[in-house]
Amino acid sequence: MLDLSKVTHLHIELSTHCNARCPQCPRNFNGWNHPIMPANNPKHFDLTKLAELAKQFKNCEILFNGNHGDPMMHPDVVECASLFDNVSIGTNGSIGTLNSYMQLAQQGVEMIFSIDGLEDTNHIYRQDVIWRNIISRAEMFINSGGHATWKFIIFRHNVNQLLEVRKLANKMGFRRFELVSAGRDYGPIMNDKGEIINWLLSADDKREAEEYDIDFNLKIQTDPVERFPKPNFSDRSITCETLKNKSIYFNVDGEVLPCCYHGVHQHIHPIGTTLQEQMDSFKFLENGWETPKCDETCYESCGGK
Repeated sequence: MLDLSKVTHLHIELSTHCNARCPQCPRNFNGWNHPIMPANNPKHFDLTKLAELAKQFKNCEILFNGNHGDPMMHPDVVECASLFDNVSIGTNGSIGTLNSYMQLAQQGVEMIFSIDGLEDTNHIYRQDVIWRNIISRAEMFINSGGHATWKFIIFRHNVNQLLEVRKLANKMGFRRFELVSAGRDYGPIMNDKGEIINWLLSADDKREAEEYDIDFNLKIQTDPVERFPKPNFSDRSITCETLKNKSIYFNVDGEVLPCCYHGVHQHIHPIGTTLQEQMDSFKFLENGWETPKCDETCYESCGGK
């Protein structure tokens, strides 16, 4: 795998705590914080471990962004960011103190606000996120000189607001507007009682809501079902984002992984004493590419179609 001396980007899961219940987030079950899901065992990245990484990767671009949580939930997020020179933070924008947003702006941190609509639509996906909290924090960050990006996932329920959202982003002083249109745009929306209350629909196709077996799909979370026939994992070429972007990922426990995709539903762990040995222990992934033994995460995440 990647030679650590050539790494230019680190992706770090700073916290698995979150105030939101986004229905396509792997921390919960379609928005339901069911006891078996990761949302019920949240952690923060150890500050001492993070300081050690900062010593080893002095000239890297850093992304604090969660598979399972929001970095702004970390109680020492300002100190975490201060350990590095080039930091971006992904957040839903509704948590963290106003003072922390001011300090992060003054440190030169880029803040990526995931806001999927306006006040009447953002909460459909960003369940439990309070709109006025987003606006007050974004305004504090921008007015303190911060570089802010508005990240927008397109759904059928918000696509008609795109022009209005762009106007608001420009008015508030966001420097960049990023559209995301795939991966998290279809499926049931559940409340925290385990009831389906709505359905995410894609703006790009005509699929409608369908029958959804809650018990069956919940069982899959702990007891994956064998697929027959199994996919032919050799029929796609793999373009590895880790190698392409010279990046690696650290989960909230400080474990190094080839990329964030392997941290979503983690089934591999590093072996070895040094970080380079641990990265080399993932060589089996590369050896299996474009063969029937290709790792399914590599196949689904970085396989050409």
